[in-house]
Amino acid sequence: MVPAPSEERPPTRRERRKGETRRAIAGTARRLFAERGFETVTVAEIAAVADVSTKTVFNHFPVKEQIFFEADPLGWPAPERAVRERLAGERPVDAIRRVMARPSAAGAAPDPDDADDVADVADVADAGAVAVHARIYRDSPALRSYSREMFAGQERALREAIESGAGDPGTVIPGAGASGAGGGLGAGVVAALILAAVREVWESTLLRIAAGAAFEDAAALGRRELDAALDLLSHDPPGRGPLGRDPLDGGPEGSDLPDQDPPDLAGGGTRRFPSAGAARPPAGEPVREPREAHGERGAGGRAPAGGVRGPVRGDRPSITRVARLAGVSATTVSHALNGRRPVAEETRRRVQAAIDQLGYRPNVLARGLRTSRSQTIGLIIPDITNPFYPALARGLQDVLGPAGYDEIISNTDGDRELERAAIDQMIARQVDGLAFAVFHTHAEDLLPVIGAGIPVVRLGGRLVQAGVDVVHSDDEGGAAEATRYLLERGYRRIGFVCGPHAEGPAAERVAGYRSALLAAGADADPRLVAHTHFSRAGGSSGTGRLLDLPEPPDAVLCANDIMAIGALDTAEERGLRVPADLAVMGFDDIEAASLVSPGLTTMANPAREIGQACARRLLERLRGGTAELSAETVIPARLVRRRSA
Repeated sequence: MVPAPSEERPPTRRERRKGETRRAIAGTARRLFAERGFETVTVAEIAAVADVSTKTVFNHFPVKEQIFFEADPLGWPAPERAVRERLAGERPVDAIRRVMARPSAAGAAPDPDDADDVADVADVADAGAVAVHARIYRDSPALRSYSREMFAGQERALREAIESGAGDPGTVIPGAGASGAGGGLGAGVVAALILAAVREVWESTLLRIAAGAAFEDAAALGRRELDAALDLLSHDPPGRGPLGRDPLDGGPEGSDLPDQDPPDLAGGGTRRFPSAGAARPPAGEPVREPREAHGERGAGGRAPAGGVRGPVRGDRPSITRVARLAGVSATTVSHALNGRRPVAEETRRRVQAAIDQLGYRPNVLARGLRTSRSQTIGLIIPDITNPFYPALARGLQDVLGPAGYDEIISNTDGDRELERAAIDQMIARQVDGLAFAVFHTHAEDLLPVIGAGIPVVRLGGRLVQAGVDVVHSDDEGGAAEATRYLLERGYRRIGFVCGPHAEGPAAERVAGYRSALLAAGADADPRLVAHTHFSRAGGSSGTGRLLDLPEPPDAVLCANDIMAIGALDTAEERGLRVPADLAVMGFDDIEAASLVSPGLTTMANPAREIGQACARRLLERLRGGTAELSAETVIPARLVRRRSA
């Protein structure tokens, strides 16, 4: 039972101090970001100016990007929260629409249950601070990339929130019929569509502010745009798809154009949303007029009978309108944009002028129907909170973005059933290629992907299956080098903290560790291998078990840096000096490895480089550039010496 507000436990002194420290770190970081830009400021510099240790910064914010997103000036809560707290019988999209309709952060009362929110919103509420915040985001490729990962990371929670209410009377999952099942979109796809709409409008609103728009005006327009986007998900007329249009229409002529470069962020460019009334709705549907205020909704967030709804997509500029304005054919517009056929320079200029005037963007959905390409690559990872995997995703995007592809990221928590479900979901979404960094997937789990003709690259593990390429660091060689380094430093009883069953890359690292011990004639006691979770808590508990042995180790090698930081936690709790009493070594060389105290000795596992190699391999497969059944790419690991070992 949730206690009444008056019964809730007030924050303890320790919790208040932690909140004050967190706010001080975030405030200091925002000032530094504003002065020098996000990319050039280091976590060590933030710690120095905030007068805290780098480990303290890392404890509050595992990655630097999280500091920036600590305070969102738009004040939009996570869609998952809006869905879980929706009114009885209320549809997910209507719950989100209702919550987003509240006043903006600049004039709203923050969540009274969260003291941190109160301070953070107050910090960014004035127009000048909001504009600076927006410009920092606009000028940082790292922040824009991380925002995609951040929104994608909410997909599982939103899907579960939608599914949890699918059986409630009156609750409808868009595109799935009144019962929420059969013949329509599943909750996972609905969650992905909702999050895509929220992120797109959220980003376009920030970019308008960065370009000089007033905060209140940009936020109000953003809410109307989001309302229009959600409106497309809230109805499913008979015989039509979830967006309210016949999926066989195929879009306007020439809509199978490749993706264009994103709008010029420095100039404040954004996706253009349609104005209401420019196109008639399908026969039998009411005419929808623009809604200036969201307060017209009745109980439960539904539009009252006879009420109005947001604009529809039908009036978006088409390639036919571009061609008409430029005085050329739609085919010529297509050639001018994709470069497949030569077009006179004067004609090209007229086409570009028409595109600029109309704000034309290619219809990606229609193009996908025509070309059987979705221009998306699926990425399945075990833990999006581990900084290694965002860096890996960034490496993929470095190569895929310029080639016109987007990423869909799925987090599995290292659970085999979730891994298999993620693979099925990627097939259902018709991704053009699949990259996955998983630990428990077996060869038979990939047969549906291979059968669907989808190129697959596995990140880690051995090359064991035809039709599946592998890109990985030298896990076995790197672990052997790490073990030899510890032996050369004089350590003789070396423990290894690895994953639950030593599958995937961890198995290779255990093999390298053991081979180095045997080659040196050192103790290879099987009790010195601790199986645990790939997390900070797992590293801490695994190290604790090793230290409880009758003959504890004098050094610990961990399967990744997050686990090694957990090992440092245990050493500190037990009063052990590192490395005098216990040497600790990691694997990956994430940013936090250089920030903790003592600095973590580790094996550099270049996540971004691995992601880039994976993306290049996928593109090569998609372009038919290789006839090999499978191929293996190995990225060498490199020893990084610091003070922990």
